[in-house]
Amino acid sequence: MYSIKLNPMKKILLASMLMCSGLGSSAQDAGNSEGRLSVDYSIDFVSRYIWRGLLYNASPNVQPTLSLNAGGFSIGSWASYSFNQNYAEIDLFVTYAKGPFSVTLFDYYNEDEADMGSVKYFTWKRKDTGHALEGSLAWNGTESLPLRLLAATFFYGNDRDENDDQFYSTYFELGYPFSINDYTLDLFVGGTPANGLYNTGANIVNVGFSLNKDIKISDNFTLPVKATFVVNPTKEDVFFVVGVTLN
Repeated sequence: MYSIKLNPMKKILLASMLMCSGLGSSAQDAGNSEGRLSVDYSIDFVSRYIWRGLLYNASPNVQPTLSLNAGGFSIGSWASYSFNQNYAEIDLFVTYAKGPFSVTLFDYYNEDEADMGSVKYFTWKRKDTGHALEGSLAWNGTESLPLRLLAATFFYGNDRDENDDQFYSTYFELGYPFSINDYTLDLFVGGTPANGLYNTGANIVNVGFSLNKDIKISDNFTLPVKATFVVNPTKEDVFFVVGVTLN
């Protein structure tokens, strides 16, 4: 979910930190008082890769997720690979979820056609690394208060200005998920408070809604389908993304 090239950069909360929210909830459910271990794995197929109002790849992408969960902790990896082979990203994350709260540390690392091979994965010097570390805090909602809240800040690595100084790019998001018949609808608005990755100043950068539905294929198999409509007011961009999930 982060680009080595900081001019136009997954779901907690996916792609966007919606992924993080989902993983936090899964970890909380899986990690009981006995701390039993569980593994979650899924693959998303999306028509294009959009994250926090920014277009990362205009081609279809396959996005696998793998996590190991125990006692409220979740550790794992999320990746995105373009079908046209000019974009590759692999991220690592550690999440701790307690009730509706979750705290996550992300390590974002990706390449595109112009960068492949030019930045080494094990390079960690701040001004040379292709990694970007981000900390986030999320409120994932309750039955009585289903609001989603997210605050996330990059604090090390590939979030740099033209002078190689750290941007500390920060993103806030408010979401409201609810159900309509067999559909789950999530309204969201996100923005940044300062100059950085998302915009040259404080502004709203991500507004839209997503619609989820489980389509029954057989008595033993359902296919989760998702459609997301996104507007980035600052870039005057609009996107409509569809995807399916295999568990």
